[in-house]
Amino acid sequence: MSNEAGVLARISTLIRKFQVNIRSLDVAPIDDTERFSDIHMVMEMAKTAPIEIVMQKLLALIPVVSVNYEEDEKLS
Repeated sequence: MSNEAGVLARISTLIRKFQVNIRSLDVAPIDDTERFSDIHMVMEMAKTAPIEIVMQKLLALIPVVSVNYEEDEKLS
């Protein structure tokens, strides 16, 4: 994600609509210029929530550059 004010607020507002619970959140710059940051979230969501739709909506946010998903095998 590109470092801009309010990006994290827009992300949390978006995923709230899908009734997602954020278990942990980590934000760190990925380059020396701090132009971009990497966000790692551990989320808990209902099995009925479509992760593909959540990912598409997150990617549609202007400062978001990419979205990746990994399922925790311990939870499935």
